[in-house]
Amino acid sequence: MTLTWSHAFVNVKNLNQMVSFYTDVLGFRVNDQADGIAFLSQLEDEHHQIAFKEDADQGNASSRVGHFAFRVESLVEVKRLYQELTSNDEVGKVVPVTHGNTWSIYFHDPERNGIEVFCDTPWDADQPFAETWDPQMDRADLETYTTNLIKEHGDLKANPRAQVDFGSV
Repeated sequence: MTLTWSHAFVNVKNLNQMVSFYTDVLGFRVNDQADGIAFLSQLEDEHHQIAFKEDADQGNASSRVGHFAFRVESLVEVKRLYQELTSNDEVGKVVPVTHGNTWSIYFHDPERNGIEVFCDTPWDADQPFAETWDPQMDRADLETYTTNLIKEHGDLKANPRAQVDFGSV
């Protein structure tokens, strides 16, 4: 399995200040913003390279990083990783989530840093969008399940990034 860097998700104290800095100073653009979350990118084909979530009360959090995200090429790889992670006692909180445009697995590494590994789906969805999915589902059922969720949430559109390799799922 080859992981390709995708994005970082960071908790921030002042969302407007961070968005202004990243857009005005660093040249990012806002692709989506809702529910206290902003998705920013400099690349045309990436929904976000960095996401900020306003969370002023961080308490004693040692890190403001929500998670680091990596893309894989196929749903088969995501499902294999899910099986491996759920049988590993060093890994915490393994949660499958679809964002409509991805099938993701969120988990904690041994030091409890947040990690997301995902593959693209053929569809796009308005963000934020997060629903659980069952990694035991076969391809046809997962596609139907995902498209129904997207339709409930908004419009079903083609994912401009999608070059999905479903493999033998």
